[in-house]
Amino acid sequence: MKKVMFVIVMMMIFVPGVFAQTEVTSEEAQFAIDLSTFGGIVGLISSAVTQIFKSFPSIDGSRIAKIGISVGVGIIVCMLAWAFKISEPLAGLIWWQTLVYGVAAGLSGCGFYDLVKVVWELFKPKDEVIHLD
Repeated sequence: MKKVMFVIVMMMIFVPGVFAQTEVTSEEAQFAIDLSTFGGIVGLISSAVTQIFKSFPSIDGSRIAKIGISVGVGIIVCMLAWAFKISEPLAGLIWWQTLVYGVAAGLSGCGFYDLVKVVWELFKPKDEVIHLD
C-alpha cells in the first residue's frame, strides 16, 4: 500500500510540472511608448526621470530638483520629437508652443496634472458654440 501511495504522490508532483513547461520566446522585455498622445509623452518623461533618479540617489531628497529635472526632460523630449517630426500632437506647433507643451508634459510627469490642465486651458483657443434657436 505504501508503494501505491508513493507512486500516486510522485505522479501528482511530476505530471503537472511536465505540462507546465513552456518555451520562452522573448529573451528581453519589450518596452513601447506611443508618442502620438500626451499620455505617451508623459509616460516617456516619467520613465526617463525615474531612471535619472536611480542613477543619482542624492537628488531623491529634493522636491525642487525633482520638478526641475522632470520639466527639463519634458522640454528635451518634446523638442526632439518636434524636430524629428515623430509626434503628431507636436507636428503643427511653433517652437515656443512645443516648449510650453514640454513644460506641461514635464509637470504632468511629476504629478502636477491638474495644474497643467488649468494652464493649458489658458493657451488653448476657446471653442465657440453656436446655438440655433
